[in-house]
Amino acid sequence: MKNIKLIVVIICLLASANSFAQLSGKAKRQQKKELKMQEIEQLVNNQKFTFIPRSLTTSSGYTKDLNFSYELELNQDSTKAYLPFWGRAYIAKINDEGGILFETTADDLEIKTLNEKGFEVRFKAKGKEDTYQIKMEISKQGYTSLFITSNNKSHISYYGQIEAIKKK
Repeated sequence: MKNIKLIVVIICLLASANSFAQLSGKAKRQQKKELKMQEIEQLVNNQKFTFIPRSLTTSSGYTKDLNFSYELELNQDSTKAYLPFWGRAYIAKINDEGGILFETTADDLEIKTLNEKGFEVRFKAKGKEDTYQIKMEISKQGYTSLFITSNNKSHISYYGQIEAIKKK
């Protein structure tokens, strides 16, 4: 009888220890999530981050996954982009490099906080022969939708994440 009581007590202790471990796991995940939110907020407010696209969607609805080193970098008032482009070009250039390529200043830079959703970043950039209007919707976890409207090409959107600018 004593053995049965002892076994029941041990089982209860093990079950309660397991539930404490789960709570600490949840607390760790919550803490990690809050740290990520603070990091993203700091990157956006400092206007220093790199957008890494994972997929693109054309104006006609075609979606393509990306796995190369494409990026759009915002470093306070300057910006540079190396992004692929699928879609219609309204003005064809003979020596067009293709894609969306520019390294210039970010004109009319605007950052809005969207309550619980995250942030909205808007700016204009001028490439060699085109002008781009850029809108980024950034969640508090860093997931980002990037929308680009161009004078010479159909609009395109990208989905990815932002991260800190890496030293090169």
